[in-house]
Amino acid sequence: MRHFKLLTTFGLALALQFSAVSTAQAGTTSSLQVSKKRAARKRSHPIFSGYLVRDDQLRTEPLPRPSGKLKLYSVNFHETLEVELYDEQGMLREDSLDALNHFWRCRRTGTEKPINPHLFEVLSIIQDHFEGRTIELVSGFRNQERTTSYHFHGSASDIKVAGVSDRELHKFVSTLDTGNMGLGLYPRAGFIHVDVRPDSYRWVDWSPPGNDMGHPKKSRKRARTS
Repeated sequence: MRHFKLLTTFGLALALQFSAVSTAQAGTTSSLQVSKKRAARKRSHPIFSGYLVRDDQLRTEPLPRPSGKLKLYSVNFHETLEVELYDEQGMLREDSLDALNHFWRCRRTGTEKPINPHLFEVLSIIQDHFEGRTIELVSGFRNQERTTSYHFHGSASDIKVAGVSDRELHKFVSTLDTGNMGLGLYPRAGFIHVDVRPDSYRWVDWSPPGNDMGHPKKSRKRARTS
C-alpha cells in the first residue's frame, strides 16, 4: 500500500509537471502566432501610397481667419518660439517672418530660406483649432540634393501637436485643403507632413522613425511630392 501511495504521488507530480510544460509551450505558441499576425499586418500595406485629391474631396468654403498666434517647439534644436503673424493693420509682420524663417532652418546645415507665409497661416489655424496647444516642428527647410521636395522649396513642415494623435491631426488638416496642399501621414514615425503646393496630394508613409525623417530612400521616386 505504501509503494502504491508513493507511485500515485510520483505519477501526480509527473502529471502536474507535464501540464505546466504543455501550458508554457501553448503560451509560447500563442505568442508566436500573435507575432506572426502582427508581422503579416505590417506586410499587408506598402511602405508608401499616395494619390491626387479629387475636386469633390476639397474644401469649398474659405479658410477661417487665423488668429496669427503661433507657439512652437523645435524637436531638432530644442528651441521654443512664440510669435504674432499680424500687426495692428492685419498685415504680416516682417520680424515674425524672420524669426520663423530662422526657426525653420535646416537641421543639418543651419541654412535658412524664406518660408511661404501661407504655411504659417495654415499652422495658426491648426493651433487655433486645438486650443493653442504647442505645435512641434519635426522638420522644416531642408538644404538637400533632392530639389523636388517641398521642404527644399521652403513651403513644407513635418509637425506634431502636443496631446493630439497623428491621425486626429491628419483628419482635421485634411478639412483645410482648398486645392493647394500636400498632406502626408507617418503612422510609425508619429507625425504628419503639411505643405503648400499648386495642387493637392495626399499619402501615407509607413517608414520607421529616424529613417531620413520619415522619407524612405526606396520610395523617393514615388514620393517626390513630399
